[in-house]
Amino acid sequence: MKLKIIIIFILLKSSFFGETLNNGDTLILNPINWDTPSPEGWNAQYKVDVDFPNDKGPWSKIIMVQTLKCDSATKGDKYPCGEWDYIWNTLLTLSTKDSMEIFSLGSFVTPYGKRLVLGGKKGWEWTYDLTDYAPLLQGEKRLLVGNNQELLDLQFLFIKGSPPRDIIKVENIYPFGEYKYHNLSDNLSLKEKSIFLLPEASSYKIKSVISGHGHEGPRNCCEWDSKTHTYYMNGWEIFRWNVWKDCGNNPIYPQGGTWPFDRAGWCPGTKVDEYNFELTPYVHPGDSILIDYGIEPYSNNGEKNGFFYMTHQLFSYGPINFNYDAELIDVISPTDKQKHSRENPIFSSVKIVIRNNGKFDLQSLKIIYGLKNRKKSTYKWIGNLRFLETEVIQLPPPHWNGLKNSKEFIVKIKSPNGMKDDNLINNQILTKIPEPIILPNEFIIKLNTNNIGRARENSFTLTEKNGVVLYSGNNFFDSTVYNYPIKIKNGHYEFSFQDAMEDGISLHWWNRNQPEKIGINGSILFLSISGDTLHQFKPDFGDALQLNFFVGSLP
Repeated sequence: MKLKIIIIFILLKSSFFGETLNNGDTLILNPINWDTPSPEGWNAQYKVDVDFPNDKGPWSKIIMVQTLKCDSATKGDKYPCGEWDYIWNTLLTLSTKDSMEIFSLGSFVTPYGKRLVLGGKKGWEWTYDLTDYAPLLQGEKRLLVGNNQELLDLQFLFIKGSPPRDIIKVENIYPFGEYKYHNLSDNLSLKEKSIFLLPEASSYKIKSVISGHGHEGPRNCCEWDSKTHTYYMNGWEIFRWNVWKDCGNNPIYPQGGTWPFDRAGWCPGTKVDEYNFELTPYVHPGDSILIDYGIEPYSNNGEKNGFFYMTHQLFSYGPINFNYDAELIDVISPTDKQKHSRENPIFSSVKIVIRNNGKFDLQSLKIIYGLKNRKKSTYKWIGNLRFLETEVIQLPPPHWNGLKNSKEFIVKIKSPNGMKDDNLINNQILTKIPEPIILPNEFIIKLNTNNIGRARENSFTLTEKNGVVLYSGNNFFDSTVYNYPIKIKNGHYEFSFQDAMEDGISLHWWNRNQPEKIGINGSILFLSISGDTLHQFKPDFGDALQLNFFVGSLP
């Protein structure tokens, strides 16, 4: 999201508070940077007072950009990045004359970082959409954020314009805290609560952020065990969901420890999953309702001592601001964004994310895309998206002629339902294309399998740009070397290597209590006919490896 903003909008320094902002202009606050001293104390967080703008809105978007990097200036331990995965919440303090209330703006877990690079000098970036917190991000506020395991650069981007719907109020249903599983299940914590819905509001949303932790019972609850969570209103179930997150495709790899294995709502080096539930269909403005949170009962096997970090919030909104507003949320490929590095570089297709921010269902859209200053492709999307619904769209391959001299790619959307878009500031993204890999017409794929029965988990394919499989392999034997001579014509190709158990082909070095299950390292290399290494893959990759490459010169 940061890249999108930089490209599309004018960037203004925070000292421009006295300047007039036009729609699309962006105000940047940077309260923490690389030079801010790392906090002192065990897992201590940064504490900073931020002077948020009072009168420059409304804001089309408010984005928090959190960038971490490994550095010896950190004071958490002796490593540039933290040895373990640590959770933190970005907490905002709202003080009044008589009380103080804490709001969680986002939850994050650091990566296993003992030997981590984490983006090098520029660090690794995560973004949070904080648009719904606009009523809180005004005036001077105290923030508690980050920790002392990695250095932090923190920015807030305030983009002038109207949001899909104005946010009137943010309130805690249940504030951020640590809750024991048995207290949640036995209804000793997060009991039924009476809530009055603002009569001046038009719509309402509940947001839940939950992460499970602890290693209790036979399934290591609650980090490693999926649990069912429920919201009740006036005694009736209205929302039910499972808290579980796939970690095998984490773009930050390799890490230490057990990073590829799925967890309850989080992975090492990711934001904690957020769950949004539209309450509007079940209520009327001015209603008094009873909200209750529930969780599936625990088993008497010790798991009850696991715990969760969680927050539950209610948002009240005004009416929808646009009849027709299609938003280009993201370009997944092609891009050099860190979070999409698993899927890039890629040249077989284009993948984007759109959202309907308009009052009327979005049923058609014109999409224009291609290399900057080169011939563009046009695609007409047909579908049906209700208000705030999103869709990932895979577009046909564009015209790549000119790639040799142009590494910028542009996507534009227009004409929602054949109408004029009411909000033009979110219709275009310009990305940078990672440098393509060029290989010779003939080379060798060399695979060294690992052992303890894990070789059978692996398979690979090498395909043309049209998806036709030219070479493949599976049903491998343990501790075996396989050489595949490859001979292909000039063009674009994709190599994909899969691991069914999502644990790569590296040894399980962390399994010291069971030496027989550590195994050996495998490897995957592309070799020239003379035996030189053309490309070597990282064995600790989790779920899958993907490499798109050209043979011959770039178009």
